[in-house]
Amino acid sequence: MGISRLADGQPPEPRRRDGRTLLLNGARQLLAEKGYAGMELRDVAERGHAPRGSIYHHFPGGKVELARAAAELEGTTIRDQIERSLEDRGLRQTLAMFGELFRRRVADHPERIGCPVAAAALARPEDPALAAAATAAFQSWERPIAAALRDEGLGAGDAEIFAGLVVSTVEGALLRARAAGSQEPLDSAVAGLDQALDGLLAASGSRVP
Repeated sequence: MGISRLADGQPPEPRRRDGRTLLLNGARQLLAEKGYAGMELRDVAERGHAPRGSIYHHFPGGKVELARAAAELEGTTIRDQIERSLEDRGLRQTLAMFGELFRRRVADHPERIGCPVAAAALARPEDPALAAAATAAFQSWERPIAAALRDEGLGAGDAEIFAGLVVSTVEGALLRARAAGSQEPLDSAVAGLDQALDGLLAASGSRVP
């Protein structure tokens, strides 16, 4: 069957994103800005431009289920971006890009900067499953970075340690940037990772452009 067309011969407009996706996007934003405790379901619906009544339709478990799904989606999205960047731009530029991912959302409001996955991590001990989802997301970001370092000749142990350092440094910088209401801690963290990469590769005899 062919694609249906309107009376003027033009194809119909693309379907609006489904309500579940809209709610997840709203939850990701609010987790980053307000944390799990501050994420109110009515605000999620408003931020995601989704009907409030659709929350329990898509997420019968309510806030807990929604937050877990949002953290998992954020983890997958960032992992995919890291993998694409490593393939297209290489390791050094990927480290800079990793810091930029969080800055873009709140470029004019550094006091709101944050990471939905980090917010989920703070749910322990009240919600170990949500914290476990955050841990899995962090590890999924580290793996492609460690693999890229191994490809440059680093040993597996050093590669894993540095990949963990990358994630921990950026996440810590986001916390400091929020506290300071300034992007400078994130800038410093990215610059520091670049210098640390130089030292690590020099010590191993490798070189990444």
